[in-house]
Amino acid sequence: MSSSSASRRTVIRGAGAALALGALARSAPGVLAQGTPAASPEASPAAVASPAAIVPVVASIDELPLKNPGKLTVHTDEPVYEPWFVDNDPSNGKGFESAIVYAVAEALGFTKEQVEWGRTSFNQSYAPGEKPFDFYLAEVSITEDRKKAVDFSDPYYAEQLVVVTKKDSPVLEARSLEDLRKFQFGTQVGTTYLSYITDRIKPEKDPMVFDTNADSLTALENGTVDLGIQTLSIGIYNTTIQFQDLALGGLLPGTQGEGMGLVFEKGSGLVPFVNKAIAEVIATGTRDALATEWIPVPPGIFTYTE
Repeated sequence: MSSSSASRRTVIRGAGAALALGALARSAPGVLAQGTPAASPEASPAAVASPAAIVPVVASIDELPLKNPGKLTVHTDEPVYEPWFVDNDPSNGKGFESAIVYAVAEALGFTKEQVEWGRTSFNQSYAPGEKPFDFYLAEVSITEDRKKAVDFSDPYYAEQLVVVTKKDSPVLEARSLEDLRKFQFGTQVGTTYLSYITDRIKPEKDPMVFDTNADSLTALENGTVDLGIQTLSIGIYNTTIQFQDLALGGLLPGTQGEGMGLVFEKGSGLVPFVNKAIAEVIATGTRDALATEWIPVPPGIFTYTE
């Protein structure tokens, strides 16, 4: 979840499959923003179609200001998880973010063999200072606070939020934001979850605020609060793996924050080239096809009206 101060690892982790999805709470702002230009990440699933061929946006990679000539150096976290990466191997092209990197690389004129992967911790990716990578990705939300230390690309993806509640809760009968306002929300301090609740839903009761996302979910499970909101990918994890008595409500209108961006060293001359490459990947339908493949929206889910 986006936050200038909170750690990205905020959901309780279990073993096996739970580890694979637990890290989805890492940054937030995929399931979600499809068929839209980089500058406008609102969802439009109907736009998903077979992608067109990607055309390189530069005549030669020699034009690009790279850390290592002839190579595109990309870093991510250690470890990385599904559905963003598969088998903790970013180089295999499996998972949404691994595949997005290779699509962006293709649009820049690189072959798969010319992409070199490395590891940098999530928090260090947007800390001030020189970077060992051309760009970094690990579901890093674009925030004004982070922009003070690093540069971001245009968003390559933005994730919708979803209501999470108890399986037997009257919250499940709600179909509009107005219907939700009477319930007691719980969420993590300092996140875009909290700002969405207070600024857009505007509940009748002040939301209960907790130090971690895990604490807010525990409060939901034990009945201290009626509902919370999560990114859809995290909500799926919460309700299918992490907790047995929680359920998804509907999708909330809009997306979380500005979306996910590629992270660059402050002042990087590579940013405008990569922005053109992202625009090409989106315009060809490649981004949407990858989202459909790796992070599909569950069938039958609805969106609350405002």
